[in-house]
Amino acid sequence: MVKIKYVERPGLTNRERVFFVDFIKGMKITLKNFLRKTVTTAYPFEKLTPPKRFRGTHAHRVKDGNEPPSFKVLEKFMDIKEGESRCVACYMCQQACPVPELFRIEAVQTPEGKKKVIRFDMNLLNCMYCGLCTEACPVDCLIMTDIYETASYHRAGAVLHMDDMSKRAVDFDSRRSDEPDRIWIDDSERSKLWGQIRWS
Repeated sequence: MVKIKYVERPGLTNRERVFFVDFIKGMKITLKNFLRKTVTTAYPFEKLTPPKRFRGTHAHRVKDGNEPPSFKVLEKFMDIKEGESRCVACYMCQQACPVPELFRIEAVQTPEGKKKVIRFDMNLLNCMYCGLCTEACPVDCLIMTDIYETASYHRAGAVLHMDDMSKRAVDFDSRRSDEPDRIWIDDSERSKLWGQIRWS
């Protein structure tokens, strides 16, 4: 049987009782932060641009000539035209997802014997925005954008469809493809939100 040893809290000295030493210590921290510049933004009137690697609403990259080598290998088995989603219906995103029920993926075989994706829906009400699906995608089709305003009046508004996701990816790449793949665009952008970091 394990004996639990109780340690009594040390009592206050007379000096600490009379001069409220603990209270003054706490107020010192409060006053120091009270006089600092606030980092709060006046949303929705003021909006910050998230980093490029932000995990926002999902999108589908389209076939546009910038595909990775893995897509060029699979392309001969697929019926994907220029400007269409480059999804190859491998179901890797669904396999990697902790909640695989949020995906509805369907593909059919064309008369030429090639595979064509006819449906790719995502129900974001079930999504945890962990990004595992995007990491699993072998052709860099499924990505996460910087869009974070996803509120909707109806549940159906939280379901993403393939065509909408393709348009969203074209918009995202046109705006941010030239940016370096880092958390903050530059140090001034980071310091605007977090202030200057002083290393000890």
